[in-house]
Amino acid sequence: MTRLYTAIILGLILITTSAVGLASEHNDGRYSTIVDEAGNPVYLTGWRVEAGDQVLTEKNRRYEVVSVEGDIAHAKFIGEVNLSLYYNEDQSLLVKLKDILQPNIAKAQGGGKVAIYHTHSDESYVPTDGKESIDGAGGIYKVGDSFAETLKSKGIEAIHSQAKHDPHDDMAYERSRRTALDLIKTQQPDAIFDVHRDAVPPQVYLTNINGQDVSKVQLVVGKYGPTGKQIEDYALQIKAAADKQHPGLVKGIFFAKGGDYNQDLHPRSMLLEVGAHTNDRTTAEKGVALFADVVPTILGKSSSTTGPNAAGTTGAAGPTGLGSAAGGMSGATKSMGWILGLLIVGGAAFLFLSTGSMKEAGAKLKKFATTEFANFLGPKSRKRRNSQKSSQWSEEQDDKK
Repeated sequence: MTRLYTAIILGLILITTSAVGLASEHNDGRYSTIVDEAGNPVYLTGWRVEAGDQVLTEKNRRYEVVSVEGDIAHAKFIGEVNLSLYYNEDQSLLVKLKDILQPNIAKAQGGGKVAIYHTHSDESYVPTDGKESIDGAGGIYKVGDSFAETLKSKGIEAIHSQAKHDPHDDMAYERSRRTALDLIKTQQPDAIFDVHRDAVPPQVYLTNINGQDVSKVQLVVGKYGPTGKQIEDYALQIKAAADKQHPGLVKGIFFAKGGDYNQDLHPRSMLLEVGAHTNDRTTAEKGVALFADVVPTILGKSSSTTGPNAAGTTGAAGPTGLGSAAGGMSGATKSMGWILGLLIVGGAAFLFLSTGSMKEAGAKLKKFATTEFANFLGPKSRKRRNSQKSSQWSEEQDDKK
């Protein structure tokens, strides 16, 4: 009987460890340096690295760790990753075309919903917060606030959890798992983000984008569990979109072989590292605000579905849910708009499929608009003028009579 109890306890420990994730972060000021076959540093991270972990660098070069000696991880080069496979630009153009033709209806769809929480409640930024750890009130919450407020300005509903999960240990992921589950159950978000900060020298994350100093963002993917590949593809989609909108914003992706970080709970769950404890928190807030620009793309929402009026307005008749531009648009008008929009988008898709490129499709569309359409209208215009002349002649004949 004693052996049975022991086996049950060991099993529960294994299950809990699996749920929490095996890979963890350094908490003693150290960090891992990943070097290539020639000994050149290719990636720095505050995570403890083990053989089998992988990284995708900012330049989309993928490496796998083969051995670890102290804080130095030796990696082999796997290859260049073509992120264009994860970003369908042609499709995005069709979506933009639809939204241009149907701006009011696009607003009626809303911008989606995002949930934000912090497994490590204490994480802070030394230059701004004074120290790297503040129990239950870390500067990371203000970074989360910046993320949420920017999303809201784009018409996305953002729920920012203030739940605390101290202390900063491996069991924090088990405590934050309850928070993530509650957010998913009660809010049913389109995406959920666990926002952290890293622990490396400041120059690893500091960059300048659009003339302002910002902190880069690192994505962390847990390879453990049945959703590992799904979350990996999701991370690659995020980086592909970020590289298009804000090149250099995403520092890279860390693929941890030994953890899942609660990413098994939602197909669009991602762990973000925004800057490091050595960076100014203001740069982290600016960095995560730029990252918010990418979220509508990864949620399948285009820019015209977002904006301060996207969530709806309140008038004399109460909440419309359509934004200020909707006005008094009737259900019949909306239906006709949908039909017209779908016909045009379908036609654009047919042109693309028949020609093989958006450039050739555009040329055909231009030719149709300038030649075929003009010819189509021309005869009718001439007939209308002839009809008018005939009518005028008949009237003159009647007058003579």
